[in-house]
Amino acid sequence: MKRYADFILRYRLAVITLVLLVTGIMAYFAREIEINADVMSYLPEEDESASLFRRIGETYGGNEMMIVGLESDNVFDHGMLNTIKQFTDSIRATEGIGYVTSLTNVIDIRGSDFGIEIGRLIDEYDIPEDKHELLRIKEYTLSKDMYRGNLVSGDGTATLVIGKILPGVNRTGVVERAREKIESIGFEGSVYYGGMPVTMLELNNIILKDIRFIIPLTFIVISLVLLAGFRSLKGVLLPMVTVLIAITWTLGTVSLLGYEITLLTNIIPVILIAVGSAYAIHVVNAVMAEMHSFPADAVKKAVSYIVLPVILASVTTMFGFLSFIAGSYLTMIREFGVFSAMGILFSLLLSVSFVPAVLSFSGPGKNKSGRKKTAGPSPLKLNAAMLSKKLPRRITPAIWALVAIISISGIARIERRADIIDYFRDDNIVKQGEELLNEKFHGSSPLYLQVKGDVQSPEVLSAMREAQEYMEGYSYIPYSQSVADLIMQMNDVMGEGPIIPVDRAKIAQLWFLLDGQEIMEQHVNYELDEGVVHAYVTSSKLDVLREIDEKFNEYTRLKSSDEYQLTLTGVPVMLKSLDDSIIRSQAYSLAIALALVVVMTSLLLGSFRYGLMAILPIAVTLLVLFGTMGLAGIPLDIATVLSGSVTIGIGIDYSVHFISRFGEGQKQGLSRGGSISRAIQTSGRAILINMIAVTAGFAMLTLSELVPLQRFGILIAVTMLTAGLATLTLLPLMLYGKKSDDNNSN
Repeated sequence: MKRYADFILRYRLAVITLVLLVTGIMAYFAREIEINADVMSYLPEEDESASLFRRIGETYGGNEMMIVGLESDNVFDHGMLNTIKQFTDSIRATEGIGYVTSLTNVIDIRGSDFGIEIGRLIDEYDIPEDKHELLRIKEYTLSKDMYRGNLVSGDGTATLVIGKILPGVNRTGVVERAREKIESIGFEGSVYYGGMPVTMLELNNIILKDIRFIIPLTFIVISLVLLAGFRSLKGVLLPMVTVLIAITWTLGTVSLLGYEITLLTNIIPVILIAVGSAYAIHVVNAVMAEMHSFPADAVKKAVSYIVLPVILASVTTMFGFLSFIAGSYLTMIREFGVFSAMGILFSLLLSVSFVPAVLSFSGPGKNKSGRKKTAGPSPLKLNAAMLSKKLPRRITPAIWALVAIISISGIARIERRADIIDYFRDDNIVKQGEELLNEKFHGSSPLYLQVKGDVQSPEVLSAMREAQEYMEGYSYIPYSQSVADLIMQMNDVMGEGPIIPVDRAKIAQLWFLLDGQEIMEQHVNYELDEGVVHAYVTSSKLDVLREIDEKFNEYTRLKSSDEYQLTLTGVPVMLKSLDDSIIRSQAYSLAIALALVVVMTSLLLGSFRYGLMAILPIAVTLLVLFGTMGLAGIPLDIATVLSGSVTIGIGIDYSVHFISRFGEGQKQGLSRGGSISRAIQTSGRAILINMIAVTAGFAMLTLSELVPLQRFGILIAVTMLTAGLATLTLLPLMLYGKKSDDNNSN
């Protein structure tokens, strides 16, 4: 380490120049980074259900629907129907929209003097004004399963206008343009929005808002904490400049490698500001501590002993983030782990090279009397004597035992959630639209049953209808639809009853009348060798998701034959897989992170006993983490599942620095109590400053509009306080051990 310190000091100008050059290059690439808020695009390629879900969405438009809900006192009013037509025309005229379905243009199959007539439910060019005619249309519409609950609510107070977005276009851009046109109409009732493209747009806007608001605010808050802790501009500017450079390098690398910002990688800058600054804080703190005694060699002396624990702390943190690679269902969780670890690595490299190089040009300075200046007493300076008194040493274990017992009682209450709609606050348009769709319509969570086979054969159509009856036997699936419904409806109009004809020729005749209708694109492919049953699930409860996964998949296995094959997919299936992944990822990442941390700390601290000691504050912190989740009603979801490994990765830093500083004191011949006292006064001060800074930084995530990020911010803020306090109270007691050779060492 001394040779390394000499190297940095000898080439300090080259180090600074290289860092600035690389930063300029990475900043160029970082400005081109894009945002991808489509959660479904991060489904794993190897998952057959996920691949089928994507293909059905692309082929039949199932995932590309923009849903607009209109609510008033009565949908079947002349003025209201004209408004629906305006909405329909505005959405249809939006570039990127393929076709639109609403009450004013939906097809209607009915009998006439000439047999079957396929026309429109309402003539959009001659909307009736007569109240009796409007009442007749209302009664007829609400009597049809095809319309009731799909396009109009059962009470006739709400209706939907559904637009299919063309493949290959910018979906969020299409939604933005459509919303601008809709909002210019001036409808006095309530307007709601739904569908995956709308969800994507909202996520995209929230991510942008977080980047523009939360990141600068986090930067300011942590800067104020550092200023209060160090009472020195040097102690503020260097860590924050270092972390800004690390963020630039990380985002530049993300863009350079062709990746995009997701709702998880969105928080990497916050993590790096809060966590990455810790390494620079410890280096600056070490140099400032040595500056009073060895001003000429302060940088060299500090670097020689602080670099190793900083490396150890960062390596264990990287292991914590890299553990997300195991057991993660969504690729964006893996990306989050990889790029967070990369950002930590950049923070480490800068802290042990750039920071010492810059510090080597500074000194304590002099005041007007010619004496060297000191930073002055810090309001955050830790009182070591308090931690070495007899009374706290007796009370501390009891306090932590009580905390552990309370936490354990809350662990059994932890819930799991995988619903994407749960990501939004109650006042968000996505949440409000979801409530309307579940309350007055057939839900918004699509479930698809792919039927491969000759869709014009009686056997395949009968299999579709039989599958629909099976699905509708469950209370959470109020309605399903397929091409079989259209054939049955036409056959009924022909006077032969709502059944599938057994004669293939008869089906071909009915099919001919349907050919060319836009609705057919939603149900069968062009080659007519595949069809899809569409259903919507009104619940996202885990027991419902499990039942769908078990019962429905079993049904498809039993009913598939040589003539046709049934395959299930849809949002409930994806949510079930995501929930399984959350539990699996939590278990794998925690086990891997804990094991790696124990091994690494034991190797680098040169003692397995120290490795176990380092993990004790983390074990207590994990209990507090999961206990807080249960007691506060915070569920395991796509973001909070990250909190365990993040806690291990970040919290272990405190133990590593404290034990390393204790070891340095032992090597210098200090007594056990003296070594602990020095560790508290030096590393303890940096730990306290960093603990408050990290807590304040993650607390800023509570200002995000994404609920999982709010929960994640709360949990990490709580656990960082716990980890820091556990390190500063439990570790000294353990390091004292049974020996009391230095009761008066302080």
